[in-house]
Amino acid sequence: MDETDTQTPTQDGQATAPAGRRPALPGRRRLVALATVAAVLAGAGVWAAAQTMSRESKEGDGVRRTDLTSLTDRMPALAIGRSAVWYSGWVEGQTAADQPAPTWMDAVVTLPEGRADDLAAAYSTGPARERPDVVDELAGDVPLGDLQTSLALDRAVSTPYWHATAYLSVETDQLVLVVQGRTAAP
Repeated sequence: MDETDTQTPTQDGQATAPAGRRPALPGRRRLVALATVAAVLAGAGVWAAAQTMSRESKEGDGVRRTDLTSLTDRMPALAIGRSAVWYSGWVEGQTAADQPAPTWMDAVVTLPEGRADDLAAAYSTGPARERPDVVDELAGDVPLGDLQTSLALDRAVSTPYWHATAYLSVETDQLVLVVQGRTAAP
């Protein structure tokens, strides 16, 4: 063992770590740190699991909505939009009687010119790995070309009731949203 790898005691009796190394956490603090990391990872897993609804499990009335106000009432961050096209409904087997508020929404929101560049920079977006899984009625409105996404962007447009996966088209200044709601949505 090299002399630089040994710990040396200080005047108060505490050992110091060799230069370039951090001292190991005591047992209890190490457990708390590991538990915190596990909780964060579990939370990310729950977030990802909330986004697994496929278009096949979505049922709705097929009404093409263009009212931005109804959308922004549910998701205030979308107030930056100029216009929107969206569909909503319930998960397979549910009805309006079961859930008065829709449990999913798919939307294409048109942003003011240049705003997509601002959002891409602010939320450190990167290339999307897949295309948005929107209902067939909306698929033709999804911009062609490269889409950008990030967890930070998802969180920025989500609310406690609505969990969004957001896809940004910098080329067309559009935001595509695949949104799943909780049953307690207003």
